[in-house]
Amino acid sequence: MNSHPMFERKKSRAIAIMKKKGMWPSLYAPPCHVFLWKIGVSVAPPPFSSFWSNFLCFTGVNTPFWGMVMWVVFWKGKREDLLSATVTILTIGVVCGLIMAALELWRGKANHLPAWSEV
Repeated sequence: MNSHPMFERKKSRAIAIMKKKGMWPSLYAPPCHVFLWKIGVSVAPPPFSSFWSNFLCFTGVNTPFWGMVMWVVFWKGKREDLLSATVTILTIGVVCGLIMAALELWRGKANHLPAWSEV
C-alpha cells in the first residue's frame, strides 16, 4: 500500500528537521514506524506524534512481536499456561508502550520540534 503524497512530503520535511537537529535515524524512524510506513499507515515520526498515537503504535506493533519471540524462545518448551503468557505479554507491551510514548514526547520537546501540523 502507498501512503498519501502529502503525508510523504510532511514526513520528508520532518526527517530533514530531525537530521538538522542531529538526531539519530534510529530515533526518528524506529523499526515499528518503518513497518507501519511500509504497510501504508500514515503515522507521523515518533517525536512529532502525540503521546497516544505513539502509545498505540509502539504497543500495537511491539507487543505481538515480543510475544511471539518470548513464546518461541522461552515458553514453548516449558508448557507455559496460555492465559498466564498472554497476561504477561500484554502487561509488558502496555508498560513498554507507555515508556516509549513518554520518551518520544520528551524527545520532541527537548529538541524543540514544531507540531506535526506546522511541518
